[in-house]
Amino acid sequence: MESVKFVVVEISVSLRAAIEGARRVFCLSHPSADGDAVGSLCGLRHALGAAGKEVTLVLPDLRPRYLSYIPGWEEILSYEEVPETIAQKAREADLFFAVDFGKWDRIPEALQALIPRDRLVWIDHHADSEPLSTKWNLWEPTAAATTEILYEFLTSLLSGELPLLARIALYTGLLTDTGGFRFRSVTPKTFRIAAELIRPPFPLEAIHHHVFRNKPLHQTRLQGRLFEYLHPVEGLPVLMLPVPANILESFGASWEDVQGLSNQLLAMEGVLLSIVLKEYGPSETRLSIRGVGDFPCHELAARFDKGGGHRNAAGATLYRPLSEALIYTENLIRTEYESDILREFERFTRSLELHQHA
Repeated sequence: MESVKFVVVEISVSLRAAIEGARRVFCLSHPSADGDAVGSLCGLRHALGAAGKEVTLVLPDLRPRYLSYIPGWEEILSYEEVPETIAQKAREADLFFAVDFGKWDRIPEALQALIPRDRLVWIDHHADSEPLSTKWNLWEPTAAATTEILYEFLTSLLSGELPLLARIALYTGLLTDTGGFRFRSVTPKTFRIAAELIRPPFPLEAIHHHVFRNKPLHQTRLQGRLFEYLHPVEGLPVLMLPVPANILESFGASWEDVQGLSNQLLAMEGVLLSIVLKEYGPSETRLSIRGVGDFPCHELAARFDKGGGHRNAAGATLYRPLSEALIYTENLIRTEYESDILREFERFTRSLELHQHA
């Protein structure tokens, strides 16, 4: 297996030859796609398309409407909607990319079966990932986003300037996966890459408008209603928020309308850990877990039926009703993580005293 832990500018001879020889490329990312997933797919679409490739973009489920401003979004195919079309595209493809996920159980088995591992290029930054390809694995767990890795990969591949639409897609993924360059994953290298991506001409204000300002009124009203369900964990800097499916239905909303709620909870005073629990069915609850400091959200997520992600941002699934999931999660935190949370909250609070850094 030709696997590298840290991405380097040099692309291996075999991978470069495979890309140059490919006419049709199939690119896949994870369900419930975020800005980094869609930005990665669309960045590949515009960069490889400029190199003369026919590129197919695929998600397991529906395209997230809130990211429809990213150029190339409209070309993404949903396996839920058109499985036969996607199966045909996979049969025709010469080369495959899997981006922004690192475990095959994120993808439906029927879709997994379409991906030949010996013709797959895997690119990811999640800390708990496992190599997906038998040949080309590009994994950088310290990268702020998969789009950060892709920038280096694509500029090396193309030996120069990326097309504007590719830069827009990659920057959007970088911006959203760092919370506007606020998360601890951000490094000087992240800013250097961002600076290269936004070289004029570049619609910087338009992208920031879509990411941070363009929120529909019904979403704000829904979130205000949901805050009535806020569940502080007594004695701990932890906020939990259960989201009943019937509340979404009553507002005519979708799960996209609660995107970012866990980050909003984390922005409240005195909070180290936030968990949003979403009722996806009578016996399925999905969790969005966010933290600050060194609390290992990805380790907590791994304690559920399915889960993983980053130290400060992770997701999980628990096959229990919402009410049981809330009790289970609080009990898990109290019995397994209470002392760690209190210790990390004290350390993190001290770190906020900026005068000590002088």
